[in-house]
This record gives sequence, structure tokens and C-alpha cells, in this order.
Amino acid sequence: MQPDYLCVFHGNHIDTLNIIDFLKKIDITPIIKNESESARLAGFGIIDYQKKIYVHKDEYAKAEKLIKSILQ
Repeated sequence: MQPDYLCVFHGNHIDTLNIIDFLKKIDITPIIKNESESARLAGFGIIDYQKKIYVHKDEYAKAEKLIKSILQ
């Protein structure tokens, strides 16, 4: 991932979808990293259903505040 983007959340599929929806509502465009899907497409088996959400460093503080309010 480029240094302009920071990981703001990692977790299961359901939580990730929920957070993505909330981020888009406040005009933050997240980037999702799904290593299990990448491994599957490459022909490797992986049993890790964790996904990571990255946001631009300029939007990190706003996104982090939103995510904390969602997960409480």
C-alpha cells in the first residue's frame, strides 16, 4: 500500500461492509484489502477472513473518529 494511505480498520467481512457504508456516507472513499481473495485468485489456500480498510492520510482522523463511534 502506498504511504499516502493508512490502515484504519481490520476485521471480519460484516463489520468491514458496515464501516465502508458509513465512510462513503461522509464522502470518504476507502480502499479494501482482501488477502484471502488475493490468495484464492493466485491458487493458494488461506483461511483468514480478515479484511483491511485503508483511507488517505488526509481523511484518517475523520475516519478513525467515525469507526470508534460505530464500534462502541
